[in-house]
Amino acid sequence: MRLFGASPLDQAGELRRLVEEQRKEKKAFTKLRTIAVLSGKGGVGKSNLSLALSCALADRDKRVVLLDADLGMANIDILSGVTSRYNLAHLIDGSRKLYEVLVPVEKNVRILPGGVGLKTLADLDDEALSEFINLLGELEESTDILILDTGAGIHKGVLSFAVAADTSLLVTTPEPTSIRDAYGVLKALTTSWGSLGAELVFVVNMARSEAEGRDVAGRIQRAAGRFLGVSVPYFGCVLRDRHVEQAVRLRNSFFRLYPACYAAEGVRHLVDGLLGESKGTSESSRGLKAFFFRLTRGSFAGK
Repeated sequence: MRLFGASPLDQAGELRRLVEEQRKEKKAFTKLRTIAVLSGKGGVGKSNLSLALSCALADRDKRVVLLDADLGMANIDILSGVTSRYNLAHLIDGSRKLYEVLVPVEKNVRILPGGVGLKTLADLDDEALSEFINLLGELEESTDILILDTGAGIHKGVLSFAVAADTSLLVTTPEPTSIRDAYGVLKALTTSWGSLGAELVFVVNMARSEAEGRDVAGRIQRAAGRFLGVSVPYFGCVLRDRHVEQAVRLRNSFFRLYPACYAAEGVRHLVDGLLGESKGTSESSRGLKAFFFRLTRGSFAGK
């Protein structure tokens, strides 16, 4: 490289080239981030929230893949108005390519149906798992954030995602049973698994007011601190909104159909917190390979 002695025009061109190379290198080393969305019970709006989060992140120029990881009640395709023919199992057995399994929803949002393929992952040996992850290389290169819409409850198949993901978002509502079950998730993670995972935060969905959301959050945080000895950050609430139910009937995200509604505004604030929180996440622990190895070796197979 020769900058000194070169003409001003040559120097400017060389500097632009160096800046572009640095930009590409920085992008290449920015690893995919995984966010698991979980709940203690069904009916809290977890899947609707996962879809809305994906759309909101896409609005922030994030390339998102939404993995439907609910082994019992997978319904992301219904909520988003698309049809999925294949799932991870077809990718694992080699019958389909990644581009055939991924289902586009909108610009920067794609769905990756999990189905029985998630259970199959637990049975793969190290060599087979490495081959599978190599198949997902395209996903690593074309995706910034992988959202995992998990099942509800405290069984191993759900909690393993919380432990393996870079960030876990616990969803609860103001209903007493939902609060109890959200605390049950925290208790199961700390007592049976010994960890809340890398980073766990929670949100109160379907709150009647922000004051109610803060009240629910305070009750959960006090119980977690007193009985479990853990601190769980509260990332805000998403208000109860009739537009959410209307969007479900229309098979589309409320975030897209009614972008000015109260629920959509709550999702935007939630994304603000998640993107700000990601600045403290270690790059070394992120990425698709690290996630799947934690999921299959440290979680499904370990407990």
